[in-house]
Amino acid sequence: MNQCSWPHINHLPRSPLTTRLSGSARETEHRIRNIFQWKKKRPPVLVLVLAAVIIALCGSLVSCQKRPSVPSIIMETQYYDNLGTYIEIPALSLPTGEQNESVDTINAALDELREEYRLSLSGTEYGSQCLFYPSTTERYLNLVFFQKAADYGNDGYIASWVYDKKEGVQVTAEDALALAGTDQETLFADLEAVIAADPEDPRELYQTADPISLEGFRIKADGKPVFYLTAVVDCRDMGDDGFLDEWSRLYVWDNGVFTRYYCMVFVPDGPPYDRYPLITAEETDQLDPPLWNQWYFAGEAPAGGFVDNSRPDVPHSIVLPVKDLSPYNANLYPALLSCYADYQDQWNIYYADFQSDSDQAGDLRVGPATYLGEIYPDETTTAVAYQVCYTFYTNGSRGLEWHANFEVVVLGFNTHTGDFISLLGRADFEPQGMSIEEIINKATQP
Repeated sequence: MNQCSWPHINHLPRSPLTTRLSGSARETEHRIRNIFQWKKKRPPVLVLVLAAVIIALCGSLVSCQKRPSVPSIIMETQYYDNLGTYIEIPALSLPTGEQNESVDTINAALDELREEYRLSLSGTEYGSQCLFYPSTTERYLNLVFFQKAADYGNDGYIASWVYDKKEGVQVTAEDALALAGTDQETLFADLEAVIAADPEDPRELYQTADPISLEGFRIKADGKPVFYLTAVVDCRDMGDDGFLDEWSRLYVWDNGVFTRYYCMVFVPDGPPYDRYPLITAEETDQLDPPLWNQWYFAGEAPAGGFVDNSRPDVPHSIVLPVKDLSPYNANLYPALLSCYADYQDQWNIYYADFQSDSDQAGDLRVGPATYLGEIYPDETTTAVAYQVCYTFYTNGSRGLEWHANFEVVVLGFNTHTGDFISLLGRADFEPQGMSIEEIINKATQP
């Protein structure tokens, strides 16, 4: 039998980190002992120096990573009038020269929110509220808004945006759900069970595709999210007392517990609708000038007082963009009153949003007016359409009677000066679903 041989074995490369197991048995034993006893000996100075250099390099690499800039809150829109319109919408501002895509995205969403309240800020709609609750923690910047319209049937709604100061990104609802260790389906199912088991007012959800929605969230200082949800409940049979109407409810989920936030922001203080803040004062940022949640619960008024919208002859103190018809707002109600006086000269014409004890037979109360849109018939004329509510009072068999109606009124304004030109048309019809061109054409037909 031939003896195998590997003549190339002596040419294997040697690593400086290996121990050669050759030579005498005593030498081999000594080397093996050294391998197992290295921890008992002081490491070589060269190794220590090398480790220190590596650690220093790692530290410098970390320190060279630029931390994202933290945006500050700038109150671009802060408006309160004496007819219950309170609008608070900020913008986020970065240091000069800094840019952040998430901050830009949030600012764009805030601009859309501001556009939603354009008519309220122009003085042609009253009673809308968008109340701001900023809440800043060590890691998160929470922008939470409580929204309430001047209507019946809802507890209000929530809009929110959360910015992660550490990562420099916007936090998504999926991120927040993951932080809470739950998912949207579980959240909805738990809320449905809470509503069905309410000992005072058990309800079923209204039979629509999506009776529950996740409105928004914030993240507290301890890193745990708080969720805001709406649930539309079905009416309930009250027997001889009829049916209890359906209602869009607002619920707050905090650490696995649901509570209802049914703050009726247009009802005077007192049971059962005594007002209380959406977020506690301890968790809410204190801004200057103060926000609604700062001055209202302290029993105070906004800085600078309320804008007086009950007098149409007094121009609004807020400066509006051109697209908000600012040249026409101060002239709107004087123009409307003069128009009604022209064809209702037997009535005592005046402007007021609400009925009062001083109303009497022969009165015609004009207000409110809702802006519908505008067109430009020629280079100098702007035709503006409003839906106007007017009420007249007469003596009836049971005393003073009042009769209310809505109609579409089209007014002509000078495009350049904002001066009222003439009444272009008026008609009694429902403009919903019609384009502004169709509305004005129908209202101005002879």
